[in-house]
Amino acid sequence: MELLGKVNEIPDRATPLLTVCIPTHNRRIMLEECLASVLPQADALGVGVCVSDNGSSDGTWQALETLKLQYPWMQIMRHTRDIGFRDNLTGVVLSTRSHYVWPIGDKLVLLPGALEFVIAALARLHPDAVVVKTAQGDSRVERVYSVPQGCLVEIGGHTTVLGATVLPRQAFIDVLHVQPLSRDFPQVVALFSYLASLRAPQVLAVGRVLIGSGKSADENHVTGYWTGRALTTFGRNWYDAVMSLPALYSTNDKLQAVRSCAEKKEGVLCFRNLVRLRAQGQLTLQQLNADQVPLRAAVSAPWWSTVIISVVPRWMLRPVLYVHPRQMLRAMRRRLGLPRG
Repeated sequence: MELLGKVNEIPDRATPLLTVCIPTHNRRIMLEECLASVLPQADALGVGVCVSDNGSSDGTWQALETLKLQYPWMQIMRHTRDIGFRDNLTGVVLSTRSHYVWPIGDKLVLLPGALEFVIAALARLHPDAVVVKTAQGDSRVERVYSVPQGCLVEIGGHTTVLGATVLPRQAFIDVLHVQPLSRDFPQVVALFSYLASLRAPQVLAVGRVLIGSGKSADENHVTGYWTGRALTTFGRNWYDAVMSLPALYSTNDKLQAVRSCAEKKEGVLCFRNLVRLRAQGQLTLQQLNADQVPLRAAVSAPWWSTVIISVVPRWMLRPVLYVHPRQMLRAMRRRLGLPRG
């Protein structure tokens, strides 16, 4: 790993209260858009920014070096090979010195005033963690959770978004002394393991949308690094991550959190997306049998319907992906001769 620059290398720039941590890999254009939304806000507020390039080959490192000329206080680091999402994220968090860290995906952008809002909340309330809303988030209003179990059940699924959680850097240090972090959800395991270690934790759930997808990510229909392995990521790996949490959380709490990813609107493993996954060839009966326990807990559709979807010929489902549900219902109504309504 090659480390260039430090957050407080300039004498008059104090160690920040908060550092925005961005792991990246071969997403130069989206990263530049992300940083364009982060760096001006951070510069004005004295917030740190640390970016870790995970062995990119698309000119990402050269772009970071150019940005560092304009923002010399920014911390940039580079891995000479791809070490995986988990280790890249953990490395960028542990390389900072701030009390709080805000890990953010490289395809996301901060909305105007986002950092000012978070810094004000941290300074005013000194919470143990902050969970922010995303543009695709739920409709919750602002509240403070004082019971870790309730926080896990109600918004645990939302914290899978890399950008939804502001937490102490110490949370990552503490959990690494106890267990290895989840491959796909290190920030979730770090957060809820840390909350379980506190006597009376306070988690601020923000009701205001602070992050959203970048324009280039939307135009190119970029989802996440897990694209192509959704069943593994949000089935087995998500199940394993939640089940690895401390015993403070009951089995029922954990199972509710596991299913929350599918039950929320447009959840990854909701019925509609299961059909899409089958049409793409990701959902098979063999995989259902191999990962039956975690997938039974993770999918929101009845298990019998999931099994049926997994054996339906893919060519029969492909046209469904291009037909709007209302148009399909109208066609069925006309074919059956049913009255409107």
